[in-house]
Amino acid sequence: MHDKLSVYSLEELRISLIKKRNNSTFPHLLIVDYNNFFQSALKFNNVNVAEAFLEEFINEYKYAVSQIESFGSDIEYILNSLKEIYLFQNLFSPISFLENEIERIEKEISKLKNILDGKDQNVSSERKATFPLIYKNNSNGFYGIIESATINIKKSSSENKFIIIPSEKNIEENILTQCKNSWELALNLSKRFVKKLNDFHEVIISFDKKEGFYEGNSLSMAITFSFLKEILKYYNLTYTVNLIGNIAFTGGVETNGEILNTGKEIIEHKINTLFFSDTKVFVFHKDDEIFARKRLNELNEKYQNRKLKYEPFDNIDSILNRRDLVDIKKQKLIVRSLKFVKKNWVSSVATIVLAILLAFVFVADWDDNPAILDVSANTLFVKNKSGKVLWTKKMNFNTVIMNLRLLKKSALLADINNDAINEVILINEPYSEIYKKNDFTKIVCFDKTKNIVWQYNFRDTITANSGPLDIFYGVSLMDTISLRGKNVLFCVAANENSFSSAIFQIDLKTGKRLFGTLWNSGHIIDGLFKDFDRNNKKELIAAFYNNGFEQVGLLAIELNELNGQCPTTIKYTYKNFPFANLKEYILFPKTDFAHYHNQRMEGIIDALIDHIEQEVIAIHLSPYYGSNVNYSYLLHYDLRNFDVVISNLFRSKRDSLVVNGKLKLPFTDTEEYCNILKSQIKYWNGKEFVFRKDLD
Repeated sequence: MHDKLSVYSLEELRISLIKKRNNSTFPHLLIVDYNNFFQSALKFNNVNVAEAFLEEFINEYKYAVSQIESFGSDIEYILNSLKEIYLFQNLFSPISFLENEIERIEKEISKLKNILDGKDQNVSSERKATFPLIYKNNSNGFYGIIESATINIKKSSSENKFIIIPSEKNIEENILTQCKNSWELALNLSKRFVKKLNDFHEVIISFDKKEGFYEGNSLSMAITFSFLKEILKYYNLTYTVNLIGNIAFTGGVETNGEILNTGKEIIEHKINTLFFSDTKVFVFHKDDEIFARKRLNELNEKYQNRKLKYEPFDNIDSILNRRDLVDIKKQKLIVRSLKFVKKNWVSSVATIVLAILLAFVFVADWDDNPAILDVSANTLFVKNKSGKVLWTKKMNFNTVIMNLRLLKKSALLADINNDAINEVILINEPYSEIYKKNDFTKIVCFDKTKNIVWQYNFRDTITANSGPLDIFYGVSLMDTISLRGKNVLFCVAANENSFSSAIFQIDLKTGKRLFGTLWNSGHIIDGLFKDFDRNNKKELIAAFYNNGFEQVGLLAIELNELNGQCPTTIKYTYKNFPFANLKEYILFPKTDFAHYHNQRMEGIIDALIDHIEQEVIAIHLSPYYGSNVNYSYLLHYDLRNFDVVISNLFRSKRDSLVVNGKLKLPFTDTEEYCNILKSQIKYWNGKEFVFRKDLD
């Protein structure tokens, strides 16, 4: 008898495995259960026991092992189990097949390790839209795959038909609604390129991995892009749509193009799956960003060179406008002609001749209205709505910008005079040009042909109680708002050598400075304009550092009240400036973790992420510079009440200090600790700072 397991217990394992197999649509996903059973039987080291218990499962086991993929899961623990089982090949010869499978899996894992080490893989520039799938019933860790679909479109005479492969009933019920919504959306998007569509189509959707465990709304975005690509190909149109590189999507879509979020647990599991793959970019709803960032930071603690990026969006149009993600370009005439000949060979000669004549007449794309801003390295590309480059501009980007929110701080489109033609507002021109002209804070407005309409330099002088401050400011763009009958550009100026910072306003049409500047004794990081109190007037909420109090926080102010200075200590107070009439000015406490690491102030990692469905604004803070430790405050739309979200890494790092007696209880990811932080948040009441309990 085996010293840890009796034959009776082994029989119970056998019965349990049979039940799981019979109740699973895809038994090969029970690889961990198969491994456990095979290991248990083989460790009896008895030929008769091995044959009696394993013979009936060997064919199923071979298939399950053959389906193991390195991409999608951290499978080294599965590989180790296979190696342990293979050691018993002399006892039970049918498992000798594992030798080749182990070699195959090791080669795949080697490729995965290169990706985790940050070594670029050779991939084609145009790829299918993929989406991660999670198998939830595996109790031993997670199992994920990267799925895609092959689409085939035909004309239908009487109704739209959707043929799904594999076509098991439970699969179709889970995904048919998603496919119909995605199809309707793709048709609407294609109308930008197609003049006349057939009334009905037959659409064959063949899932490439054919796993079939498609629950939730995982595939809608990916299927939408696959549909759109194939619709344009089917109608042999001038334009093609292709994804650039290895891009994965998750989230449902409405027929109006709005993307649906997936939630904390699912997005974390999908980050896991894509992290262990060759995926370069993950696209999802922006409400899931906080969860994705936390999980990605945790994974990067172990694999610091893995280059997985994410892009949060709330609608399909925003994705289509990103030329670093989606390539929309014209087909060459000869390519379209050859496709037409293949499909319509009877009338091909006359059609090709006519197409060539028309091409010479209409070859130019006359649309010169700037509609898309794109960036690569240190070059900004100004494009029309079709993706044609109108002009370029060298910029002073310190890093490669891969996020629209960051790009908008340096460049934005605005119709300054309401003539339906966009102008381009820029900062961050190359230092070589700036230093020649001494234009350190220049904001420039270019017209559609790159001519300068106006430019403005922020050169305000200001004196604090500690002394006068220099005029070397860096500027970032916030947003454009219609205010008091004008189109107004709001900007942030931050002193390069000191603490002064200001939000100021410019008339978009003339480039002239408008009245109203809000000063803060610490740099202002970001701003968001929103009608929080639903009075049809937008307020401004901004994230800031306060050098006087050595804390970070959030402020809110009515746009018509934008003037004066924010509260601070006497040393950092500006002379001859009144205090502003602020709606809110909130200071966050410095955590005991930050005090332990002697941090003067905690860092603002990212700020003002608007989670519309939950009606909260997120600000993500780091209590220790140079690390991935972070936590978040979620400010409710009432601009008073907060929730606190603790990242796993922050919990782990701080709890270790608590266990070792270096910090006091309670533990970090507890209601008690979160309440301690919330109880220490300070609110400006117009005269002094008070705690939340003293406001009502």
